[in-house]
Amino acid sequence: MTFDKNLPLLIFDLDGTLIDSAQDIHVALNKMLALYGRQLVDLPTLTSHIGDGLNKLVNDFFPEFHIDSPENENRVDEFLKIYEHNLIDHTKLYPGVSEFLHTYKGPKAIVTNKSIHPTHQVLEYFNLHHLNWVAVIGGDSLSERKPSPLPLIHVMEKASVRPQNTWMIGDGRPDMLSATAAGTLKVAVHYGYSQPHELAIYQPNHILKKFDDLKALI
Repeated sequence: MTFDKNLPLLIFDLDGTLIDSAQDIHVALNKMLALYGRQLVDLPTLTSHIGDGLNKLVNDFFPEFHIDSPENENRVDEFLKIYEHNLIDHTKLYPGVSEFLHTYKGPKAIVTNKSIHPTHQVLEYFNLHHLNWVAVIGGDSLSERKPSPLPLIHVMEKASVRPQNTWMIGDGRPDMLSATAAGTLKVAVHYGYSQPHELAIYQPNHILKKFDDLKALI
């Protein structure tokens, strides 16, 4: 892979950063809740639970099982089967994402807590799968996921880029914690699924009020 070494390594979160997927996740979750006779949830409630990975999302609404139990894993599998039927019914890229990713000459990667299979499906649908990614890491790709620094360290090692020249760009607590632990710059997304004050406590280096703000920072 050939990159412009004068440009930073950009590591992007996916949901709430590159794509707005909340409505499709919401539909899938409510279908699953209905199957079990549970109370349905509204969209704001659902979005407040996005970001920590699918195991945590499902466990939040089926808390009777331990998050690492086989029973919770079975519920996760059930959710994925439902979600894959409406994965991209309403999901869309945020404005400016496709143009930027297709033209950025520096190294770039995705580190998401979304499972890797639907991640690849989404990237393929939006014609982003063929881009010159350093890596695309899902929540089940490595032994640890965000907020662990491991996924970011893995990407930096693969790109041979130091933390001080790496930007973690995301809208959630796991993104900020992972970046802090890995020693990278933190870019907080304010148009995603977390409230600005929730991200402010992590003292981000930069803030994106909209995705297009990124171009002016580089």
